[in-house]
Amino acid sequence: MTSRWRQREARRASTWRQSLLFNSLLLLFPVFAAEIVTEAFSADLASQVNSPDAQLETRTEIRKALGDLIPDTVDPRTAWAGRVKETLAEGDFAAARGYLLAAPYMLDEQKARSVLAAADSEGAGTQEQRHARAALIFLPDDVRAAYQRAVTPPSARTSSSPDPAPEAGPAADTPTEAPADATISAAAATDIPPDDTPAAIPERARRDPLKTRRTMSLLGETDDLTRQSQNWLAGEPVDTLTLRLRGLGLVLKADRSAKAADFAAAASVLTAGHRANRLEERFSAYLRSRIEDALPEAPLRQRLTGVLETTRTMQGYAGPVLSAFRDSIDPSALQRLLRDMDTIARISERVSPAGALSLLDHVATPDDMRRAKLVTLAGGELSVALSREIGRDALDLAQIGVKWTLLLTLQVMALAGFGMAIFWTTLSAFSQAQTLRLHARRG
Repeated sequence: MTSRWRQREARRASTWRQSLLFNSLLLLFPVFAAEIVTEAFSADLASQVNSPDAQLETRTEIRKALGDLIPDTVDPRTAWAGRVKETLAEGDFAAARGYLLAAPYMLDEQKARSVLAAADSEGAGTQEQRHARAALIFLPDDVRAAYQRAVTPPSARTSSSPDPAPEAGPAADTPTEAPADATISAAAATDIPPDDTPAAIPERARRDPLKTRRTMSLLGETDDLTRQSQNWLAGEPVDTLTLRLRGLGLVLKADRSAKAADFAAAASVLTAGHRANRLEERFSAYLRSRIEDALPEAPLRQRLTGVLETTRTMQGYAGPVLSAFRDSIDPSALQRLLRDMDTIARISERVSPAGALSLLDHVATPDDMRRAKLVTLAGGELSVALSREIGRDALDLAQIGVKWTLLLTLQVMALAGFGMAIFWTTLSAFSQAQTLRLHARRG
């Protein structure tokens, strides 16, 4: 009798311990799993942007998203050509180029294979240039002519003969110093003679359908910076964000900094977006804080007051005004700002300033900016067309990937151990329950 009682008490103690262990593991498992997922997919986003694996996965997602844009009930070629025509009419040439490159993913399978075959048969230019030229074949005649008019400089259209020294394919992509798409818009608005067909356009002008890419510089010269500074000190309405961006850019240029060109490109894109009120409020606030840290407004105003209170010529003001900006810079904060500006410059370099602004429309946080960079590096101008279609969701296509470190491996092993412990505790509990039932029946 005593022996049975002791066995029953031992079983009760064992069951209690197993229940405590099971419940504890069950509570810890999801917490630990969430920590591992966060560590794996969210850690060090900045370093993953340039990862080849991340770009490959992101490019695959972009192509899938483009393939899902056109419903099965609609003719793919008609819908695709309609999008190209619409973007041309709106002057959104970055998106038009994106749709042109999206032909292999938006057209039906047979035409997609034909586009790829036509691109492979060409030997000149980059892969994007070959795909764009091949896609032009599948546009309706009127849309093709409109596209080629848009990408052809006015001088090439009025010339009766080709340039005596044609450039090679890749060299035709050399950027010029002009506002992004401003020249293009003017060209598109020019009256075209009735006989201006694609065949009548010189070969050099038709060689690269992506040559509408332009660099953009809105920084101006030191004289402009001096005038804006004088207006600011006089109490006139001056946007201090663009004023300080201009000052930082001109200081870097004067100091022959290696970052000067990238800063100028990024600052011009941000200035255009800020003036057009296209930037998200949260992103604008973030930029303001970065610029305020790098070039505080109060000390800058104080130094400019000391410089501009004396009477000089504009040329005489140039050096002292730049020195006032330079002396007000916080070097460590400037380095942080330069990292953000480099991200924007890489986006602009990949898809053109106008295309970069289309993507920055949907950026609200620094992580969004890095995702935009990854999507841009992976898809090029495909990302511009896609952002026009699905908006901010285009940024979610960025696949950061998993960077396996020793810590992450150990965490996954520990999580597997947790799972095995829960499994063992469950089996043990069932076994104990079966034993108790058997004893109950015998008793």
